[in-house]
Amino acid sequence: MAGARAGLVLFLLSVACGPAQPASQPAATATSANVMGTIDRGASPTCPADEPCDPVAVALMLVFSRPGAPDVRVRVSADGTFAVHLDPGVYSIAMAPPAFHGTLQPSTVHVPESGAVVVQLRIVKSSV
Repeated sequence: MAGARAGLVLFLLSVACGPAQPASQPAATATSANVMGTIDRGASPTCPADEPCDPVAVALMLVFSRPGAPDVRVRVSADGTFAVHLDPGVYSIAMAPPAFHGTLQPSTVHVPESGAVVVQLRIVKSSV
């Protein structure tokens, strides 16, 4: 009777936990970035010694979009660098939130079928 209970417990545990995975199966890995680059935020302002400067307006996120596909967002690091994996195609690039009195150039990127692309983005101040 005790052997039957132990067998039942093992059976129920195996059903509840699912089948065991072989130890030799590799863990899933993230797809490597194929689009990387930097954002040039422009020259830092000169401020009076007794008045702190406003923080530099930077994009918190870059938004890569193309027709018929969901947008892909990537966080820009504090040093202005970013890296993301995108499917091949032509993407428009925007900032979220938008640049204060400026535009992002270039505003598109072509992602090749193979290999990687490095993009040097810059915020160009508008004359307004």
